[in-house]
Amino acid sequence: MTPEPGLHVLSESEVAALDLEDDLQFERLDEATRQSLRYYARLPDRRTFNYAGAKYTARELERSMNLLLDILERQTQGDRLAEIRSKFQFYESRNRKGRAFFTGYYEPILPGSVELTERYTSPLYAMPEDLITVNLNRFPGDFGKKKLVGRLRGRSLIPFDDRATIVYQHSLESRATPLAYLENDIEVFFLQIQGSGLVRLDNGTLLRLNYAGQNGHRYRAIGRLLRDQIPKEQMSLRSIKDYLYSHPEEVRRVLSYNKSYTFFRQVEEGPLGNIEVPLTPGRSVAMDRRLIPKGGLAYVETSYPKAEKSASHFRPLRRFMTVQDTGGAIRGHGRADIFFGHGLEAERLAGPMKQHGRIFLMVAKPKWVRPDSENVTTAWNNHGAEHL
Repeated sequence: MTPEPGLHVLSESEVAALDLEDDLQFERLDEATRQSLRYYARLPDRRTFNYAGAKYTARELERSMNLLLDILERQTQGDRLAEIRSKFQFYESRNRKGRAFFTGYYEPILPGSVELTERYTSPLYAMPEDLITVNLNRFPGDFGKKKLVGRLRGRSLIPFDDRATIVYQHSLESRATPLAYLENDIEVFFLQIQGSGLVRLDNGTLLRLNYAGQNGHRYRAIGRLLRDQIPKEQMSLRSIKDYLYSHPEEVRRVLSYNKSYTFFRQVEEGPLGNIEVPLTPGRSVAMDRRLIPKGGLAYVETSYPKAEKSASHFRPLRRFMTVQDTGGAIRGHGRADIFFGHGLEAERLAGPMKQHGRIFLMVAKPKWVRPDSENVTTAWNNHGAEHL
């Protein structure tokens, strides 16, 4: 029988059976947790988050995060894990196979220019002024949370330009502002997949660009087109990029297959996730924003590449994370994308990452976050103010 995908509540016995650990010895978990606190602090009291039918307010999730920070002050890993196990409710996000699938992403550092030059010819565009987003839930009818992205032609809304139209027909030359230029369309494409990046200018200055939006077309993975050219066990971002550089005649066909196109904005800190806080390498994970509560805690069991250039060997990954991002290809339950940081080492880790495993969402049990609870009053008075 095919498992039903969704968010499944774990019983106390199932939580007790989990082999909890943290392979980073909890390093930088407090940093990631405080970033989620920044997000919750901006939200109104009435904002709620749904954990498999259990509703938590933004204030209650603040208390849940502060409870974790309180636990992290314990001296031993064993004490920390025991408290987490007893004070938090766990929910497993499962796909149709009853597990989870993990990929990785990173923040690339690429040479570029803020002006069009002989070397730097491929633009990274800001959001076009004529791009229109329509939230259908504002209209009568049962549209759910669906959105339309397009532009006006006369009095009609039509689909926005796809990748081929933008890149090869230069349709945005007079309709959008280039924030920077890279060496070619391949580098632009892979930066768009990551969603953010650093552009190193010739004077050494770093320009940080972050995701601003996209053209409304569905993301399609170009690896599907290259199954006959690249063996399955070798398929990765690096192998796809190498193939495109060695087969320039294929670039237009392959890149155009993914009609989705990403726009950027310049930011001072980052990279920023979809909750508008900086991501923490190894601690931030992207999940489907339509299904998974933003900013919350997670526990991950999977494996990831060793740091050596040979990515054929993997090591266990068991750690606590925070759900601080999303992505066009991150759809459904049991789907997660781990942020590995920036630069070449992060690329080596993220590129080959296509691993199965398990992912659990975590939130403090109600008695620890409800205002009328003696437990939460004590924890909040002791630690709440300093963590905010």
